[in-house]
Amino acid sequence: MHHVRTRPESWRLTPMHRMASCKARGYRPMVSYLERKPAAALAWAVKTFWHLEGHLMGEAAAIPKPYVELVISLGDGHVWSAGGQGTVFRHGWITPIQTGPRFSRSLGETCFVAARLHPEAATWLLGPLPVGDGQPPILAEAVFGAAFHSLRDRLGEAQDAAMRIGLLEAWLADRLPHPVVCAGQVLPNEPWRAGQLGAALGLSDRDTRRHFAEAIGCSPKYWLRLHRLSAVLQAPGFQRASQTLAETAAAFGFADQAHMAREFRLLAGMPPSSYQRRREAEGLTSAPTMAPR
Repeated sequence: MHHVRTRPESWRLTPMHRMASCKARGYRPMVSYLERKPAAALAWAVKTFWHLEGHLMGEAAAIPKPYVELVISLGDGHVWSAGGQGTVFRHGWITPIQTGPRFSRSLGETCFVAARLHPEAATWLLGPLPVGDGQPPILAEAVFGAAFHSLRDRLGEAQDAAMRIGLLEAWLADRLPHPVVCAGQVLPNEPWRAGQLGAALGLSDRDTRRHFAEAIGCSPKYWLRLHRLSAVLQAPGFQRASQTLAETAAAFGFADQAHMAREFRLLAGMPPSSYQRRREAEGLTSAPTMAPR
C-alpha cells in the first residue's frame, strides 16, 4: 500500500475558496493519494486501485500506461483533452490504452476512486475498446447505466478512501468472470521483447499479435513500450532523481540515455528531465503517472 498525504485534514475550505487561498498564500498543490493492491481473487484483472483527493491547480498531464482506467469522479468535474479543445467529465469515465498524454484541468475539488485494469479484463467487462488517439474517454455511465449511478452514490456516502476502494472492489468482483490468464501476469524481463512475451504466453508470434489486437487493442511491441515507461516512472531512483538518467536508461534496457529520452518524449510528451523538474517544483510526491503541465 502506498499512501502519501500532503494536505492537512483541517484545511476544509470550499473548492473556490481553497483555490483563492492557495494562490494567495503561495501553497503548492495539495493532494492525498492512496494506492492499494487488489485481493488475490481479483489480481488477474486489476493491477491496482487508487484514490486521489485534493486540488491540483493548473493543468496536469496523465502519462499513458499499459492499463485501462475506470475512474469515478466524486468531485466537481474535470476538463480532459489530448492537447486541443477539452471535454468536460463530471461523473466518471473509462480511459483505454493511450497513444500519448492526456491533459486535465480541475473544475474545483478533485476526488477520484479508480481501478487500473489489465486490458484483457477490461475487454471481458466492457467489450473491445479502441486505442485512445486523442478522442475523449468513454463515459462510464453510458456503459454501465443505472448501476454506475448507484455505485457512485454509495461511494459518495463512504467515509474515507479505504471504504470507497473496498466498495469499488466488491462491485467489480460481482461483474468479472473467473480468473483467466492475462499478458500482464507473464510479463517478461528486460530487454522487453515481444518474442519473449509470446513464448511466456505459449503463443506463436502470429497468435500473439492476434491476441493483442483482439483482447488488448494494440500491438505487443507498443504494449511493452508502455510497460517499460511505467516501470521507469515507478522506479524510486527516477522519482527521487537519486540516480542519473544514464543509470536509469541502463537499468531498464535502453541503448543509452538519448534512447530513453526519445522514448519518454514520444510517449509522455516531455523529456524525462522536464518530468522530474516539474514534479519537484510543484511538490508532487505521489501519483507517479501524473505531471504538472
